Amino acid sequence: MARLFIFAVGGTGARVLRSLTMLLAAGMRLPDCDQVIPVLVDPDTQNGDVTRTVDLLKRYKRIHDALYQDGQHPKNEGFFGQDLTTLAQLNTSGVEGLRDSFVYDFGGINQSFKDFMHYNETSVETRGLLDLLFTPDSLNASLDLGFRGSPNVGSVVLNSLVQAKEMRYLAQSLNSDDRVFFISSIFGGTGAAGFPLLVKNLRDPGVDLPQPSVRAAVPAGALVLLPYFKLQQPSAEEKKNGQDFIDSNTFITKTKTALSYYAEHLEGIESMYYLGDQAGQPLPNNPGRAEQRNQAHLMEVLGALFSSSRCCRKYRAK
Repeated sequence: MARLFIFAVGGTGARVLRSLTMLLAAGMRLPDCDQVIPVLVDPDTQNGDVTRTVDLLKRYKRIHDALYQDGQHPKNEGFFGQDLTTLAQLNTSGVEGLRDSFVYDFGGINQSFKDFMHYNETSVETRGLLDLLFTPDSLNASLDLGFRGSPNVGSVVLNSLVQAKEMRYLAQSLNSDDRVFFISSIFGGTGAAGFPLLVKNLRDPGVDLPQPSVRAAVPAGALVLLPYFKLQQPSAEEKKNGQDFIDSNTFITKTKTALSYYAEHLEGIESMYYLGDQAGQPLPNNPGRAEQRNQAHLMEVLGALFSSSRCCRKYRAK
């Protein structure tokens, strides 16, 4: 049975996956794919874009199961025809503690980045290095808000968490018919940091995960979203009051930096596609939690359509 594992990383990944779910509900079918396993990757579990995507996936699955479990309708045909499921429902090997959820389990990160790094327990020299590498805002930022457009913070945190039980189960359950597809942005924090780390853990034979030969051979592709929106900037008074915000003026700089890194260091993706747009009217600047519920954007629908036509292909190495 051909299965497709979709890793939707960060808020942008969640929004594209939301559009894809709506298209599948309308009857679109992923070619040569019997089962889709979407996994949302975002430490900000209260993020509005993530929670509404999770709610949509749950509703989709309930409707699909009600329509097709009795065998009266042909599978993979018609409205809600594509089978969506969670990693836990594939868990035939009994991996303990695997939650029945569409969301990657980060174990509830509810501390500041400074505490995560044990800043106060380190040597004077180490604290000096951390002060050099990270701004005070980054060090004091609460990680349960995600990485607020800071991939340098995200790469440190995710590097220690990416080998969670979900990744271990995925590695041991992969077979030659499976596909893996990543959807993320390149200009934020979680997507820009999480995507290359997930690829590294999938491909690297030196990583302590099962089936290194299968992991190295499974076809993998990715859709990377370039900047396609901008955010409202806070007033001088709001900045003075210490209001959290994301500076969208840095999106292009972050994109250039990430593209340079991908070109030199990102390996293991047979086909990678980029999609972006000129930014229009600025969106409300909500760094995370429930308030971050961006309006739907054409790029997300196009990303979902593009993913549906590409993510089940049998990629060939370039």
